Amino acid sequence: MSDFNLEDIEEMSVDLELEDGTVLPCEVLYIFEWNEDDYAVLTPVDENIEEIYFFGIEIHDNGGEPELSLLQIEDEEVLDALADAFDEMLDEEEFGGEEEDEEEDAEEDSKWDEFIHKKLDE
Repeated sequence: MSDFNLEDIEEMSVDLELEDGTVLPCEVLYIFEWNEDDYAVLTPVDENIEEIYFFGIEIHDNGGEPELSLLQIEDEEVLDALADAFDEMLDEEEFGGEEEDEEEDAEEDSKWDEFIHKKLDE
């Protein structure tokens, strides 16, 4: 099984095809688990567009690099709950201190690696 690095995902870009057929380049802003499901937060690369999009994600091990699949969320209640959960996460990060030392970063990377490997083993 290959190692999986959160930074690889956070630097990932995705082209979303909108309802009108236009393509909107986005970057992965954040990935998190909520109610035992995995979600990604995307934001347009164009900084003039101040929107975020939530997608469910599935992680597949294709024998090499893990691959993510985005799943559209149709349920407005779920989208609202995800937005609330994401806001809470941002608040926790903001009020948890602005400076993180290398030990905390290593611990977060370790937790992320555990999360990815758990999902790949399912």
